[in-house]
Amino acid sequence: MRSLTLAALGASLLLASAPVAFANCAKDDPTGSKVLAARQQASSTCPCATATKHGAYVKCVAGVADTLSSGTNPSLPKSCKGAVKKCAAHSTCGKSGTVTCCLTTANGPPAKCKLKKDAAHCTAKQGTTGTCRSCCDACPAPGSGPSCSSITTTTTAPCGPPTGMIVKGSLTATPGRFNYNLTLGLPGANSACNTNFSGSHACTLADLQSAPASDLACLKDTAGMPVTSFWAIASDAATTPSLQQCEDDVAGGSGLNWEYATAHTASRGQKVSLDNTMGALGAVQSSVQCNISGNAWVGCCQ
Repeated sequence: MRSLTLAALGASLLLASAPVAFANCAKDDPTGSKVLAARQQASSTCPCATATKHGAYVKCVAGVADTLSSGTNPSLPKSCKGAVKKCAAHSTCGKSGTVTCCLTTANGPPAKCKLKKDAAHCTAKQGTTGTCRSCCDACPAPGSGPSCSSITTTTTAPCGPPTGMIVKGSLTATPGRFNYNLTLGLPGANSACNTNFSGSHACTLADLQSAPASDLACLKDTAGMPVTSFWAIASDAATTPSLQQCEDDVAGGSGLNWEYATAHTASRGQKVSLDNTMGALGAVQSSVQCNISGNAWVGCCQ
């Protein structure tokens, strides 16, 4: 509770000190709780720990903010999109070696956060290296908020090869419009799975949920990248609306699932996160944009 209270307070302070552009957000979300909730969802959809390019990470978070602030009853006020994006922009995600640095100003506390290229450059300015990845959370140290939970000092055992009992491997990450083996949608994904892992097909959500953790822990795709999320492909179309399966529902479109990749209609997709270290799946995320919420992987199952 203390952690959430401090994180919400940090969001409120960010809004209070932000330019006029964020003034309406301070009014629409006075406690910062809606911004905090949006940032928590962005942390799941756009994992900082696996980000390799800062610009791509910020774009992914911006996509989450856009999704949460759209529709007739958005969970994030439109005026608060900028606050969520700002926290991502002022982070070390996708910037290898960079740290958050808490600097005490001439007027004393509160400490001011800056990004430094490494810990040495922070201490050289008499700063304290932050334990959070975003300046929205880092100061005063030790900090509290969504970007802090992804930093851990726990030593984990090195990865071994997945057991492959159900999940045989994974294709590379993709937007919600699948295009593998030069073929759109599920046919292309099934073909690519069979090509790379003979006899396999694109994993459905039910396949993934039935797989042992040993299949998913340390799983990498065909390009050698760690898998951190999957598109949640429905095994039963009767129980999952096509508009949650990136259906190409535009006029004159194919009407088929996993072939849609813009944001002009009601078509959305579902994802499920993966703790790659533990092999644990997260909760299913619904109503995510098919093309701007960040890529996810397609597993190959047998």
